[in-house]
Amino acid sequence: MKMQAERLKVIEPLPLPLHERLFDDGEQLAQALAKQVAADLRGALARHGEACIALSGGNTPKRFFQALSTQTLDWARVTVLPIDERWLPPEHPRSNERLLREFLLQHNAAVARLLPLYRPTETPEAALMPVLTKIANEGLPLDVAVLGMGDDGHVASLFPDLGYDNPALREIGLQPRGRAPVMSIRTAAMPEPRMTLTLSAIFTAPALYLHIEGEKKRAVLDGAQRDPRSALPIRSVLSGAPVVPTLFWSP
Repeated sequence: MKMQAERLKVIEPLPLPLHERLFDDGEQLAQALAKQVAADLRGALARHGEACIALSGGNTPKRFFQALSTQTLDWARVTVLPIDERWLPPEHPRSNERLLREFLLQHNAAVARLLPLYRPTETPEAALMPVLTKIANEGLPLDVAVLGMGDDGHVASLFPDLGYDNPALREIGLQPRGRAPVMSIRTAAMPEPRMTLTLSAIFTAPALYLHIEGEKKRAVLDGAQRDPRSALPIRSVLSGAPVVPTLFWSP
């Protein structure tokens, strides 16, 4: 009797878990994310008397920062730090410290404490140990972290080409339980050297959000979420986070 050939069933890998909150536009998203983050900060203040939040830079979060600045809570007991920083003085237009001062540290949030990453040294490497010690002692653990994502799938200053001149850097930055909360970065993707929190520092936050806008970025996120072969840093966030991140997205 002729044996029938066995049919192989292709099983598609399941996408990594991700909570989703979708909005019609960026203004609705900004207001909803601000209310959620404010509630998280109030909870942290109630639990241990102080709160710490790490925030990403760029153009996308400006409306969110403005909305968050008007939320009512005890901002004097809140520490704010940038998730990453270009090695530029705080008066420079591309400085994330400047972004936070101009768009968040106003209105009710004007009394919050800012914990910057930048120091007036020629290179981020020269300031690495003082910054690392300061963040470890006064910024961690985080209560809230809000990550953005670039079109190339980078998060913080952890770029897909990270380690092009030093492969060990990738292992430091993307390790979910690494020992270094901060690292200096030099990447071919961007002109300036940078300082960034590592995933091990970001993952200390029990409330972890992804703030992403636009169809192009959504396609990058969906691809990384579904493809187990993806080497994009956003994939490391989704696969390594100790809590399921929540996506806030609008077209």
